Amino acid sequence: MVAALTLPALVANFKEKEIITKAKKDYSLVLQAFQLVQADYGTPNDNSSLFLSGNSDAVVAELAKYIPGGKLCLSNSKDGLCKDLTYKLLMTRYKNKYSDVTPPAIILPDNGVLYLKVSSNKCVDTVNTSVNLDPDGNIIYNPDGTPSTWTAVKNDCGMLYFDVNGPKKPNKWGYDAFGLQVWSNRIGKSYWDVYGGNSLFSILNGGNLIYNKNKVEN
Repeated sequence: MVAALTLPALVANFKEKEIITKAKKDYSLVLQAFQLVQADYGTPNDNSSLFLSGNSDAVVAELAKYIPGGKLCLSNSKDGLCKDLTYKLLMTRYKNKYSDVTPPAIILPDNGVLYLKVSSNKCVDTVNTSVNLDPDGNIIYNPDGTPSTWTAVKNDCGMLYFDVNGPKKPNKWGYDAFGLQVWSNRIGKSYWDVYGGNSLFSILNGGNLIYNKNKVEN
């Protein structure tokens, strides 16, 4: 009886440790690739040169050159290894709220998957406006019925995501998938805390995974 009670917890703990090890490895691989790009372009500490094309497929194709053993999957790829790389992940906040990942992507040597999307801000100061959301992820409305909005200046270059086990479940941001924002001078947590950035930096600092414990039904 004791074994029956403790075994599930031991299995879950083992899986989390395995995920953490792969997440750290993939994060290191991503940083190394960006550093190699900077070295080749002669732009130390500046990521913006990678994004000059302004096209996600072109940027990912260029980045793939710096990941030995990686397989490139462009947005129109029909290859069998690429066809399953569009799926949903449960956000780290909000109940039953999901976001999609789609190619272009790079299948990493350990079968994790790296995605990257170019930002419309293009590494320069750009005014952004969007709606405010409540703790459940629903739009907040003003007393007159119009959506409540925020406005801010942002200057990111793009968004990158990596999923340590690809399309395999549980497909949860902050558990097996992590999203990061890319600026010209750094890579860090995204503007919106739903893609597991806090979880990634927690485990990088010796802490625990931080993720939504709701079940994933997709």
